[in-house]
Amino acid sequence: KAEIIEETVNKVAGEDGEKLVDLLEPSVDTAPYDPRFPNRNQARHCFVRFNEYHKCVFERGEDHPRCQFYERSYQSLCPADWLENWNELREKGLWTGKY
Repeated sequence: KAEIIEETVNKVAGEDGEKLVDLLEPSVDTAPYDPRFPNRNQARHCFVRFNEYHKCVFERGEDHPRCQFYERSYQSLCPADWLENWNELREKGLWTGKY
């Protein structure tokens, strides 16, 4: 049994445990600093990134790298409730933005 356990641990952790670093310290990706939004309150930053994403999709398509950046940014900044509400408004045609 000990050999099986050791073999399994080596597969998961690597010989020196180098693979454990990725498991124990996950990377946190969020929107980078934007000088237009210097305050702690990031509500406006969230709103702008949401609109920038939809503008980018309209102009370039969803698969464009810049659009994917905007999508990751607004998803990391905005509360899920806001996004649900905003997407419902967009579907109903009541969204205040152009796109």
